[in-house]
Amino acid sequence: MDAAIEIRGLVRHFGPIPAVDGINLYVPAGSVYGFLGPNGSGKTTTIRLLLGLLRPDRGTVRLMGGSPHDAACLSRVGALVERPALYPYLSARENLLLFATLGGLSGGEANRAIDGALGAVGLQAVARRKAGGFSTGMLQRLSIALALLREPELVILDEPTNGLDPAGVVDVRALITELARSGRTVFLSTHVLTEVEQLCDRVAVLQRGRLVADGLTRELLERGQWLAIDFDTEEESVRAAVALREAGIGAERAGDRETGLRVTLDGPGPSAINKLLAERDLHPAELAVRRASLESVFLDLTDGV
Repeated sequence: MDAAIEIRGLVRHFGPIPAVDGINLYVPAGSVYGFLGPNGSGKTTTIRLLLGLLRPDRGTVRLMGGSPHDAACLSRVGALVERPALYPYLSARENLLLFATLGGLSGGEANRAIDGALGAVGLQAVARRKAGGFSTGMLQRLSIALALLREPELVILDEPTNGLDPAGVVDVRALITELARSGRTVFLSTHVLTEVEQLCDRVAVLQRGRLVADGLTRELLERGQWLAIDFDTEEESVRAAVALREAGIGAERAGDRETGLRVTLDGPGPSAINKLLAERDLHPAELAVRRASLESVFLDLTDGV
């Protein structure tokens, strides 16, 4: 599959501190790619490097097969990085017209692009209001509209739901889904884990400037799977824990429940574990695979930061 973003050996220091430390990243075209990390992990620095706003100390960046310093390449990319500087004395429509003109759009083409962007973010009704009177959430919507003006093939969004009320968050999630449905690639940097779990095909996790995970979202979640086993008596639970540990399978009491066990699934699967228990005359009252939340997987990967 063609790459919308390809990063190799990317390094960027601020003084002696490595903000981005040897990142390799491949974002398939047409995917919704989640970029996660705690505050200060290097997410926004990476995005600035992607867009040519910063130059790397080492490494290469390719966007849509081209260089981020190539105007023709950047014309295929729309981005929201933090919040762009908007003119408070101009209306929402006038702000978009200014940026459309700077981007080479004019006349009917510009008006069509502006109408489409305002419609996508739900600001048609306030298009002629001055941006200086907008709420934080409305300014965020207008910023996203700027990223969509040229109908980009690749959309890079840095914390797009910041400042939005619950209805606005739902709208932005629906917008990202629609962008993906139309064949665009979305690179979504966020700390809102439910967004990634609901929207993203793939995910990368950044910690202190280094990637600590990169792959399919479902595979990342499968890393945190475990087996919940419950017995009728505490005596059966104790015997089962001993039998599983003797077989090299991790097992521990499930919270405060005296009859429940939490069993790791990095070796034999549920059917093999059930068979092992049956051979020892142990018959669970309940046996079920539990999936960890993305939050718990994220905290494990980032040492709880």
